[in-house]
Amino acid sequence: MKTRNAFATLTICVLSALTITDVVNMHKVSAHTKNDCRQLVTGTYLTKLSGDFGSSFGITTFTEDGNFVTSASAQSVSNPSFQPFGNVQGRWKCTSGTEITATGLNFSYPTTTLPGNFTRSDFRATFDPKAGIVKATATLKFFSLNANPLNDYAPVAVTFTFTGQRVKAGE
Repeated sequence: MKTRNAFATLTICVLSALTITDVVNMHKVSAHTKNDCRQLVTGTYLTKLSGDFGSSFGITTFTEDGNFVTSASAQSVSNPSFQPFGNVQGRWKCTSGTEITATGLNFSYPTTTLPGNFTRSDFRATFDPKAGIVKATATLKFFSLNANPLNDYAPVAVTFTFTGQRVKAGE
């Protein structure tokens, strides 16, 4: 009986040790497989957007988990060629050590002459880690509120570029 109890206790200890080792190693592997791109992309940037619509400023934050949010100085400006719109929220992923692709969604708000809609933005951006600069080319597509902007087709309505400088704490 004592031998059986000792064997059971030894087995539980060995299995526990192996499980703990696997969990610790799993986290090590996870940390090593993260693309270095995430470390240099993550942060907040003051951006300048330029296109056929003119130019405006924006603030974009890229989080380490692959989300981003953008607000723009022209969001509430209503003019005949551009509706007011909300913040862009979306996902990004590394495509190389210094480049990402991203897709964001937001709403364009209805006006007296234009209906509200979904807006989808897709962009490719490159980062210069030493200078803290981002440069990107983006496209916008507009969808009715009855459409699915993730699956349905819409032609490119606007193409624009943006450049940005990383915001540093205390500067």
